[in-house]
Amino acid sequence: MKNKIGGLIFLISVFMFGCGHYAKNAAQQDAENYKLSKSPEQCFTAIYRKDSAFLKYKTMPGGQILGRLTIKYGELEPLALEKEFDHGEIKGRFTRDTLFAEYTFADGAKRTIYRNPLAFLKKNGHLMLGFGATENYLGRTWFIHHNLINFTRGRFQFVPVGCKK
Repeated sequence: MKNKIGGLIFLISVFMFGCGHYAKNAAQQDAENYKLSKSPEQCFTAIYRKDSAFLKYKTMPGGQILGRLTIKYGELEPLALEKEFDHGEIKGRFTRDTLFAEYTFADGAKRTIYRNPLAFLKKNGHLMLGFGATENYLGRTWFIHHNLINFTRGRFQFVPVGCKK
């Protein structure tokens, strides 16, 4: 009986430490790939009323997009759901003219981490942020139907700007 309990504890500890080790290495590898990529960075900015956003990304050798997105809210209404600002990383891939990405960000006030799907339509050099119905299951959020994403109702239209070094 003691051997079974000891074996079970051993297996659980190997599983727990192994999963944590992989997550750290994957995040470090993504960061290193972002720095080592010879692809030029592309930068975009957007303004909607008193809100603004800045997007900077690189295309990795395998076609994956890695970058950063910051959204600053200009004027908050009482009891508004928005925070002062959001900042985080995007990771995704272009499918034809649409960038589908996951936005991992922390809100400015409470430093809570969120993950949301994003869709950007590339048209005439601009990126238009899409708006669509999402679904959440087991802590993961995604768009329900990609063909129903509305790019004309989106809050931000990103225009290209020069990247500062």
